[in-house]
Amino acid sequence: MDKKTLIDLFERKDKKRRRILYELYFDLITSKLTASYIAEMICKDLGRAEMVGAADIKFCRFHFKNKTGRPVTAKPFNQSPVSSVTAKLQKQTPEDGFASFCSDPDTMSTQENIIVQSKFSKK
Repeated sequence: MDKKTLIDLFERKDKKRRRILYELYFDLITSKLTASYIAEMICKDLGRAEMVGAADIKFCRFHFKNKTGRPVTAKPFNQSPVSSVTAKLQKQTPEDGFASFCSDPDTMSTQENIIVQSKFSKK
């Protein structure tokens, strides 16, 4: 597709005009610039004022973001710090089982028993 075809499609208000706009200006639309600035740049390139609006750019970004044949770069995975529960799971041996996460009221002091509340206790 070329710019003349795109201008003709926008003048006719064709359904495929935004798809072709996205394909022709992929790098510009997917950049982190504002939609209104990108629309102005495209209008200057096409030589037609007010042909492409910010709404068209937003539409393209929303609907065609991951639907092109171009490769999508993967974002690096950020590992969060290991929480205390995860640390317990990693240190847990198979014979500990579920009992290591449960509290035994017989082995707890009276003060600890008062603090621990059951979901069945009345409040």
